[in-house]
Amino acid sequence: MSNRILATLAAAAACLAALPAAAEVYGGAARDEPLPRFEDRLCPGVSGLQRDQAEMVVGRIRENAEALDIPLADPETCRANLLVAVFSDGRRYINELRERRGYLFENLDREQKQRLFEQEGPVRSFVRVVTRTRDGLVVDRAESLEVPPQTTMAMAHSKIYTATRRDIISGTVLVDKAAVPQVDIIQLADYATMRALAGDGAMDVAMPGGTILSLFDGTGAAPKELTESDRIFLRTLYGTQSNIPAAQTLSLAQRRIDEQVWAE
Repeated sequence: MSNRILATLAAAAACLAALPAAAEVYGGAARDEPLPRFEDRLCPGVSGLQRDQAEMVVGRIRENAEALDIPLADPETCRANLLVAVFSDGRRYINELRERRGYLFENLDREQKQRLFEQEGPVRSFVRVVTRTRDGLVVDRAESLEVPPQTTMAMAHSKIYTATRRDIISGTVLVDKAAVPQVDIIQLADYATMRALAGDGAMDVAMPGGTILSLFDGTGAAPKELTESDRIFLRTLYGTQSNIPAAQTLSLAQRRIDEQVWAE
């Protein structure tokens, strides 16, 4: 596997800094807007692990993405847009990044900032999101209340679909080095898969049978891989139209998860 997979520690900041000005850090689901998801080809990368571990994480994430029919970029030439970075102190790193490049997080509200910058625990994650039209044209952010963002497109009136979609253009999962030996590589890769591909959307769905998102909660035995509920959520998110409001996607995912529970 290419050396490009083994990014340096600085790759986390570089990955963020090179994004469009209209991008924002995503902190949660606005139920009348679409849930963010990747539309570009996925390129997982790893920083801070031994080569064999990094290759296993990348391979597992690509395997998960392939199962969801998410297009994959050429690993020999692509630039990582899903980064798993292991640091001695992830909380310290993210706060230093905030001081150096505070504009990256200006769209977060107080609660979202608190969760990202102040939360305890060995892991934190965030995705960068850009709003695009249904056909993929970037919609710039509003410069003021008097000049809202505008775009021109043709679209039939609909109460089911929105005129825009929300694309994840990068996902970053930061893990404290001390926590890595406490989990196996498949668990780590599946946790990163769920965190980066789903953003915070899965937090609004009940997960009977557990979720890999509990891996670092310290609440008991965690799943060994993505659970069936996790997979149903991801299949729903990536198997429906990209411009469906979050409320509909979350409702559909919850219904499918509940049906699976009853079927068992």
